[in-house]
Amino acid sequence: ILVVRKCLIYFFVLPYPDAKCGSTKVRGILERSLRVIGGSEARRGSHPWLVSLRIRGSHFCAAAILTDHWLLTAAHCFASAVAGDFNQREVDRGEQNFQVKTVKFHEKYQRSSPMSYDIALLEIKGRIHFGDFIKPVCLPYPGERFPPKTMCVVGGWGRITEKGPLSSVLQEVQLNLLEQSNCKHVLQTLRPGQKIFTVLCAGRENGGRDACQGDSGGPLLCPRADGCWVAVGVTSWGKGCGRSWNNNKIKPSSRRGSPGVFTDVLLFLSWIKSNLRKDRSLCSVHDGVVPGSEGIIKNPAHPGQSYNNNEMCLWSIQVAAGEHILLEFIEFDLENDTQCYSDHLTVYVDEDRRIGRFCGGQPPPPVLIGGSHSITVQFVSDVSSTGAGFAIQFHGAECGTVVLLQPKGAVWSPAYPQAYSNNTLCRWVIYAPEGHIVKVKTTLKLLCWPSQCLVTPLSSRDLSVRS
Repeated sequence: ILVVRKCLIYFFVLPYPDAKCGSTKVRGILERSLRVIGGSEARRGSHPWLVSLRIRGSHFCAAAILTDHWLLTAAHCFASAVAGDFNQREVDRGEQNFQVKTVKFHEKYQRSSPMSYDIALLEIKGRIHFGDFIKPVCLPYPGERFPPKTMCVVGGWGRITEKGPLSSVLQEVQLNLLEQSNCKHVLQTLRPGQKIFTVLCAGRENGGRDACQGDSGGPLLCPRADGCWVAVGVTSWGKGCGRSWNNNKIKPSSRRGSPGVFTDVLLFLSWIKSNLRKDRSLCSVHDGVVPGSEGIIKNPAHPGQSYNNNEMCLWSIQVAAGEHILLEFIEFDLENDTQCYSDHLTVYVDEDRRIGRFCGGQPPPPVLIGGSHSITVQFVSDVSSTGAGFAIQFHGAECGTVVLLQPKGAVWSPAYPQAYSNNTLCRWVIYAPEGHIVKVKTTLKLLCWPSQCLVTPLSSRDLSVRS
């Protein structure tokens, strides 16, 4: 746990070679009866990314560890910093001091409009050494949304009751994500003139569970299928603590309540990335918009090296209108796991529609992306185990272009597995060496919705052979 205290940071370090972002040695966080308001005392090590921000030695806000020298917090938490703290009344063994170097507030944040842009980055001097009790939190992938009613968790040293004292020991509470439409409806009962919302909500309509004063700036954490925790929100504010917001309109203003209100981290991924890119905190190579309709993207920049731990690189690729994008994997060596949850490379269309995720030591087959002339390529590495990296060649390709330059490969209809667009006619020509035959294995094709028509396999009428 990390604590930031008026430009000083203290943290407890135990080397742990298998540290992953969003991972914790403590299991079953969602299985226990929890309390911040309506939660319970957390177990030591259950929130290794959590930071205590302090003013004149007293806890004020919280933050989350992004990298070994960057923290994520709320813009209204203009304080300082501590890491590795569990019990605020005790000095945890192994605490070390660092100075805070930079605080970056979102440029559009205004105190008069706290529902919008309440996010900030805190840079520290020196480097955090990750261990059992200090690890970074995971950021969401582009387009990664957790559905309403997902059970998420907030931790902190805030008040346990609305007018009570701050907690000396770390607390945690379960909160369900709300439908965004319900979130906006409730908030309009509190601030009717609010037009811009950059937040999401979590809590129960009848109240009883909530974050409170002192928890601001900490992360709202939701679990991925692999058990890693993702910072989907930054604790921002609320009307009271743990109040019901049922029938808000007929209540006096002083008695109205709200769910927990959190800055939506997904909306600010580009902002986070652009700020951390300046010192290569998230990506050790040059990323961003790739000029031209053909080229190579790679990490590391030079042969014989390995990519760094805890990286997040984003490349934007665009070809001429009407062309598809062909990706060919020249080199590929990433940490391998069955679900590609550790180090991986992901290809997105329209910034949030995932085409594929790749990892391991074997180059994937070429990928032809139709239906869009722009894509985003994201590379993510965790905080342990690296590889030789990758080099990917890209260029624009028209229908009819020869695109499979290896003994085995695959082609997809435009935008697969999503629906292909109307008025599309594409032909792919597959060449084989003399004396060879081409074997084509087809999957089912869906001509229209199952309730309206028949699903049939591709037939020989769909294929032609040129001698």
